[in-house]
Amino acid sequence: MTIDDKLRIMESAPDILLELLHEIPANLYKIIRKPGKWCIHEHACHLYESQLMMIERFKTFKDVRNPSFTPYLPGSLQTPGSNLLVMDLHKSLEDFNTDRKELVKYLTTFTAEDWGNEGIHPEYSIYTPAIFLRHIMMHDHLHMYRIEELWLTTDDYL
Repeated sequence: MTIDDKLRIMESAPDILLELLHEIPANLYKIIRKPGKWCIHEHACHLYESQLMMIERFKTFKDVRNPSFTPYLPGSLQTPGSNLLVMDLHKSLEDFNTDRKELVKYLTTFTAEDWGNEGIHPEYSIYTPAIFLRHIMMHDHLHMYRIEELWLTTDDYL
């Protein structure tokens, strides 16, 4: 896959998420199906909230050669988590869509050198904007899968 292919997939994530959420009855959004795990609302809001970190990481990759990063661990001491359950879902979805379009547009300014700028990240043996782009693409779809799983999976199989 090319960078352009990945950018198209990444840009489509807000539309896929909206389509999915429109199929799910809203009264199911905040039901905790499995103790200690996020509900549909939390997964959707996390996609917006984590994107703020992603935007900053790409800016750092663009502006700094061989940058160092701190792991993003929502809810940990290093990255205090917000209370996803009380976030405004409608606003989070709108902002996710707007910010994602701006991010994709910004990423089209990356040169081959920018895409290959290797950063230092304690979780990963190799960390470049190109790898991070793929990581985001998969992250989006993982959370959308979790949303669908929470909606459709029966209690016996959850």
